[in-house]
Amino acid sequence: MRLSDVIKARQSKQISDEKRWAKADAAKPRTDLHPAIGVMMTAKGVKYYAYVGGVYREGSPEHLTNLLVD
Repeated sequence: MRLSDVIKARQSKQISDEKRWAKADAAKPRTDLHPAIGVMMTAKGVKYYAYVGGVYREGSPEHLTNLLVD
């Protein structure tokens, strides 16, 4: 096995580990949210929503916070 093959295999494993950790983190609801942002836990993960302009909107906490603050 060549060194380049070993490096590629290690990088591939690191990327797959990062994806797995990101999924695990996404399954945990955040606690540093704007008070008007709601959290919904589903089988597919966590969803964030807010009532903005007479409509419930779904999105990332940062996007919803920007909508609420503006």
